[in-house]
Amino acid sequence: MNIILGSTSPRRKEVLSALFGSFEIIAPKIDEKPRRSETPVEFSMRISEEKCLSIVKSNPIGRRPSLIITADTVVTIKGAVIGKPVNFDDAVRIISLLNGKTHHVITGLTLLAVEGGKEQFRPLTHHEITEVKFKRLRNEEIVGYLSRIEYRDKAGSYAFQEHGDMIIDRHRGSVTNIIGFPLRLFFAMLVDRGLAEAVFN
Repeated sequence: MNIILGSTSPRRKEVLSALFGSFEIIAPKIDEKPRRSETPVEFSMRISEEKCLSIVKSNPIGRRPSLIITADTVVTIKGAVIGKPVNFDDAVRIISLLNGKTHHVITGLTLLAVEGGKEQFRPLTHHEITEVKFKRLRNEEIVGYLSRIEYRDKAGSYAFQEHGDMIIDRHRGSVTNIIGFPLRLFFAMLVDRGLAEAVFN
């Protein structure tokens, strides 16, 4: 089965590269603005599914059986969605907002099987939530951390896998979810759709 990752995220590419020898990458094109009164979980699941549908609508998949995989990861605290920073000062502001507090990382994950150029099922979308507690950091520690990583493309301005020990006190739940691709949920969804054998054979 042909695997299509609907994401340009280096982290998702890295995780899937450990599972599959090769796969196709297609960048989805959608408006990722949250809607009024939309919860972070609803937002991440909607955006993930819209990414999937945008790929189906704008890219010829061909007749080879394919699995489209899309995801959207958000950081949230007290019900607010924390996006990606616009610059270094904004990254400092975001880390300061999370400083010494517990927040949640939510990933909406969508799978869609396509065969003969037609969808086999409606998109299947679920979500994973991981709790993360930050250390209490001084401003110079925040600046020092951000100067070591590529923060600009990361929700919450941080990466668990990039010097995360400098800022993270503890976490509860899936580590791969914090990275941006919850493997446990992915495998469960494959089984739910009866796709595990087709994907790994």
